[in-house]
Amino acid sequence: MKMKRSSSASPRPNGILRWSTLCVLAGGLASCEKEDSYTFTEKDAAMAKLQSGIDKLDSQHALLKSGEVANNFHMDGVGYYHAERREFFPQPYNLRANDGRYFVDGSWQAQPGPDFVPSSRPSPESLKKVDAALTEARKEEEKSGGNTASNSGGGFSGTNMLLMYMLLSGNRGLFSPGAGFQQTDRNPADLNRRAMDERRTAAGHASANPGYRRAVEQSRMQGTPVRPGQSVRGGFGSSRSSGFTSGS
Repeated sequence: MKMKRSSSASPRPNGILRWSTLCVLAGGLASCEKEDSYTFTEKDAAMAKLQSGIDKLDSQHALLKSGEVANNFHMDGVGYYHAERREFFPQPYNLRANDGRYFVDGSWQAQPGPDFVPSSRPSPESLKKVDAALTEARKEEEKSGGNTASNSGGGFSGTNMLLMYMLLSGNRGLFSPGAGFQQTDRNPADLNRRAMDERRTAAGHASANPGYRRAVEQSRMQGTPVRPGQSVRGGFGSSRSSGFTSGS
């Protein structure tokens, strides 16, 4: 007798049901899609950028205060640091171009540079770039009435300005201080307070938005930046820790 085929969904050849089928069986496709995806907003992108700066501050502050910079360290408004050259450039160290060349120490080369390059002290010319960026940040701050990337979605955050000030402070005597450094040096405690406020703002946003937390986790694992409108999948309903901390 010929057997009648079941009307239920059949598995794929490897025995795994289609994702849409699993969602339906779990209680509805619409609710499953809502649970499984998250789309970044403008606010999310600003918070993710701010958190990135906080992470840099936490991991690099001791080195920066000593006046040195790690290879390929990125500082907003300045660029990527190439430690062997002791200079900042717009492109990351060992960036690979479409033609197969690599950007190393300010030029495109046929072979990549060493994987490990020890940290170094920036040249006086590089320190001038940092000082100029800090001065520009101060001007932008005055124009915006004190707004930073944490609440305006752009510009220089107080945290990034603190990174610049730390590096310059660690190299006193090796450059001629400009207006930005002099203004900050008169009241460095104010910049520290602003950085702490930004830390609390970023932690509060992450705590209130579990979908954002989990989406940022996946974005980090994939090595992709957080951009407004970007959708990320991955079961964001869980309360698993995001790795974002408020610090101390």
